Amino acid sequence: MKNKNKWKRKSKDNSLIVMVLSLLGFGLLMIADSTSVYSTNLYGKPYRFVLLQVVWIIIGLIFFFAFHRFDYRKLFKFSRFLFIFNLVALCFLAIAGIMPCSNSLEFAPCVNGANRWFYLNPPPLPQIPFVGVLGFQPGELAKLTIILYLSFQLNLIMEKENLGKEKKDLFKTYMKISIMLAGLILLEPNMSTAVIVFFLGTVIYFVSGAPLKPLLVSIPIILLLGVVFIVSSPYRMDRLKVLISGGDDTESSYHSRQALVALGSGGFWGVGFGQSKQKYQYLPEVASDSIFAIIGEEFGFIGTVAVIIVYSILISKGFKIAKGSDDLLGKLLASGITSWLGIQFLINIASMTKLIPLTGVPIPLISYGGSSMLFSMIGLGILSSIQKVSELE
Repeated sequence: MKNKNKWKRKSKDNSLIVMVLSLLGFGLLMIADSTSVYSTNLYGKPYRFVLLQVVWIIIGLIFFFAFHRFDYRKLFKFSRFLFIFNLVALCFLAIAGIMPCSNSLEFAPCVNGANRWFYLNPPPLPQIPFVGVLGFQPGELAKLTIILYLSFQLNLIMEKENLGKEKKDLFKTYMKISIMLAGLILLEPNMSTAVIVFFLGTVIYFVSGAPLKPLLVSIPIILLLGVVFIVSSPYRMDRLKVLISGGDDTESSYHSRQALVALGSGGFWGVGFGQSKQKYQYLPEVASDSIFAIIGEEFGFIGTVAVIIVYSILISKGFKIAKGSDDLLGKLLASGITSWLGIQFLINIASMTKLIPLTGVPIPLISYGGSSMLFSMIGLGILSSIQKVSELE
């Protein structure tokens, strides 16, 4: 009886769910505030973006609680299906990327010189009521895919008895899956997402307890390839030059400059909720990539620190769940999901404050976007499932 009561008390830790809901609510509030002007000019309605985000949050919550209730150890077949599906979608985008932008396909249109979206019902197919054309970014899905699929594959190898041979297979499996997904994403092109996907694969490999020597040997080669991809791309070189030299009077620095103006205008206390000037179409991507700058402008230094603290608590909770998991699979999944959230949050803040070149990486749960919302909520649902299983065993 005492053990049962102890399990009941332990299983009532809902702090993860509370933090997720809090960040969702705050993000929705900021999207409603920051997109009203842009939405009015684009659609003639001030709350088009926030209503769409509500739809994605509802769908995301359905998936969150579905995966929360499902035993994460039974997701092997799902991870394999996800990997194959994601690989096919990325291959389709890679093929579409070979074509000139003027001849881009309806299912995979070329936007700003890149093929990153896969649309399920482009014109002339019927549109979904209110939502319209439904699409997703396979690159965003790849973050969830590599965490699930690689975790199950490495865990499967570690469970085999012949560890001497199998430990060599760990590195081969990690490199094969990571290069496959990250390489296809690079062809879109989308270097920031490719780097995140490869980083997540590396985190999972590291947590698995595999030998580090082959990883350390490959790091210089990986860094060299990264430099080659930057140098070979004019727009990536422009962003790097802006970071190094300042370049505040160049066209390439406009986005970064406006983000810094927003953060600087906020001062310590902020200009007040709803009082942002940068949201009047001075700052690009106000609801997605640049929402942190709007938070800084309206809530000041104190507001940005509060967001960082809440997010840090969420990340700390995720790693605590990973540490408390009784099996390797749970540790791999929880570490990967938590690292995914943490690295995107850090990259977004660093790019908005001009510590790194500007990248189009949103803040999970806070930024506007259906793909990011849906896949992040699935990941968090799996994380919650790991916590639940750990508490009851």
